[in-house]
Amino acid sequence: MRRAWICCSVFFFLTLTGLQAVRSQPPQSAPPDAPVFEEAIDVRVVNVEVVVTDADGKRVRGLDPADFRLLVDGREVPLDYFSEIADGQAAIPPAAAPAVGGPAEPVAPAEPVGRSYLVFVDDSFSVASPRNDVLGRLADDLGLLGPADRMAVLAFDGQRIDVLSPWSADRAVLAQALRAARERPARGNQLISGNRSMERDEDITLDAALTMEYTAKEIRDMLGTLGKRVNPEARTQLGRTALAMAGALRGFEVPPGRKVMLLLSGGWSLTVAPKLFGPLVESANRLGYTLYPVDVAQGDARILRGLDQLAAATGGRVANSVRQDVLRTVAEDSGSYYWLGFSPSWKGDDTSHAIQVEARRPDLKVRSRRGFSDLSPRTEVARKAESVLLFGGAGEERKVRVELAAARSISRREVEVPVTLGVPVEALALTPADGGGYVAEVPLAIASLDAKGGRAELPGSRLRVAVAQVPPAGGYARFRTVLKLRRIAQRLVFTVRDAASGKILWGEAQLSF
Repeated sequence: MRRAWICCSVFFFLTLTGLQAVRSQPPQSAPPDAPVFEEAIDVRVVNVEVVVTDADGKRVRGLDPADFRLLVDGREVPLDYFSEIADGQAAIPPAAAPAVGGPAEPVAPAEPVGRSYLVFVDDSFSVASPRNDVLGRLADDLGLLGPADRMAVLAFDGQRIDVLSPWSADRAVLAQALRAARERPARGNQLISGNRSMERDEDITLDAALTMEYTAKEIRDMLGTLGKRVNPEARTQLGRTALAMAGALRGFEVPPGRKVMLLLSGGWSLTVAPKLFGPLVESANRLGYTLYPVDVAQGDARILRGLDQLAAATGGRVANSVRQDVLRTVAEDSGSYYWLGFSPSWKGDDTSHAIQVEARRPDLKVRSRRGFSDLSPRTEVARKAESVLLFGGAGEERKVRVELAAARSISRREVEVPVTLGVPVEALALTPADGGGYVAEVPLAIASLDAKGGRAELPGSRLRVAVAQVPPAGGYARFRTVLKLRRIAQRLVFTVRDAASGKILWGEAQLSF
């Protein structure tokens, strides 16, 4: 996100004035043994869905845990569970398979394993006609959804994400959402036109160079310089679009079971700045989504190869086909796989780890996700702020009180806004301090969305305060600070981590001018 929209983050953290308890009952003396709230132990398991094919590209069935090696950062790790999924349900192991001694099975034999299809329609880079063809086929093929499957439909217009359908198994609801997606304007032609005008510049330069008898090296140098140019509008929009794609995964409700993302976009945009899709791949791997990109713009073979590289990082592949039967393609590819799981030693340090799955038989090929991230509490709090900003938050978690004082002008473009945050006392991690009293630390994140669709995120930090005695339950701890913000109407979301439950609490405020 663009951090320039919220300025002077260091100033923010240095102007905290401390904690004041807003008491709901008279003060009490500190108990002899003050409560210490510790964070919940994390026992998360990393899921790895593995597709195995032979030399002819056909799926291989009937493998067991001994046929695989799972490496994390180059070191083999044991499997905590293993199961084969065939056509959307857990396979029944052969009678000769050992009953004990191996990893556990996450699902019972013959039990349905649902798939969750997140359809993300990127209107900013897609072209209306091919996009609508794909959406029409998706609606026609909704009958392919299994009894445990579900789908959600999101659409991005270049500035904001609209939820056309939340997670649902109702085919009528999903069909209506897909029809609504077809009626939205698409901006891909406009951006493609800008790119083509730059390509014409190269052709004109080449013709002129040949006429003026430049040397071959001089011509190569001129064309090389022109070829490195990027359509500024496309580059700017791609930055927003890549963040929106990643934000959709991070912020939208994460369903159980097999998760796939159908990414309907203009594949040509990858040639603009493919590195911008790094956050999308990271988010997909962290949350267990497999990416299935669909080019809904040009359909060029070179573009599809670029999309395939994006998908491969998460174990997916391009879902384009001659008939554009995208849902059938993805359902067939994601319905049969091996489900591996392991429990890493979580450190909460924002480190990315490489995953590699190998088949012990040299004649087999495997396809799976390539990594996962060990997020820190600060980053998780920031992701929650982004989620609330994009999709709203659960009402029972809206427990942070936010009060904005009148903005003070400091320049033509910037203002200072005094802020008071109220955090429930029960959410604080109170620990005895060396010099007496107690210390509380609260991970805090702030995100904003302005009236033009611009998003910004303040770098995460922790609010650290000291109190002489334990505040009574039922009250709020107050934190005061001053934010420097851009002079534009915007919505601000504040999130903190509840040290007792591990949940992330939030509050919001609207800044108007």
